[in-house]
Parts: sequence; structure tokens; C-alpha cells
Amino acid sequence: MWTDQTHFYAATDCKYLGRPCPAAERMIAKLAEAMTKAKPLTQEDFEITGTTALDGCPRNCPAQFAASHDRIRLYCGVGEEAPREGLDRFADAILSRDGTGFAASKLDTRPCALMEALPKTAAARQAEQMLAL
Repeated sequence: MWTDQTHFYAATDCKYLGRPCPAAERMIAKLAEAMTKAKPLTQEDFEITGTTALDGCPRNCPAQFAASHDRIRLYCGVGEEAPREGLDRFADAILSRDGTGFAASKLDTRPCALMEALPKTAAARQAEQMLAL
């Protein structure tokens, strides 16, 4: 897990690399940057979804992403054919403290890694600024 000025990040290890994928880290950071810039110009329910090839990934993995002002998720190793509902339930089980169990065997396509970015609250940003003083 790591942070930047606007988001908290969580990642699973890539099952092929044995650590978080640097290409996926770059991608989710760019999505977070884009969503931060879009926030003043968009409504709260704004969301972008799509698929991409992870530039720099040693396996040239495809990835599916969903980015909103509440949460950004990146599913490595899955293309557009993978139903997002199952991917979200799988990610909730792993990344959310409120998540419930979910059998990975229920997924048609299992991601080789997951990443999530959650926006920092104003209070969290303020606390970081106070600690930096």
C-alpha cells in the first residue's frame, strides 16, 4: 500500500511477478490523476470504464478498469469480456474491510493482480499537512 497527494492505493502481488506490477501501478496513478482533474468538471456519479494493454508489463497483460470519484479499480490480466460484477465482488472480498467471502472459482476469468485507489478525504489531507509541519 502507498499514498500520493490525492489517493490511498492498495495492490495485490501479480501471480507472475510475485510483487505488484510496476506497469499497473503507473496506470492506476494516471487514472487517479485524471479523475482528480475531472472532479471539478463532472458530477459525483461520473465514471469511466474500459480496457487497456499495460504498457511495460512483461507479459503484455490486458487490464480492465473502472474509475469513479469514489474508487478506482484495475483488474490485471482480464479483457473486456470479463463481467465486471464478478470482478468487483472478488475485489471486495480481497480489498474491502467490509467485503464478504467470494469464491474465485466463480469467475470465468480470474485477474492475475488487483489494484485499488481511494480518494483521500479532506481531513486526511489536512492531517498529512499538519504532520509535515
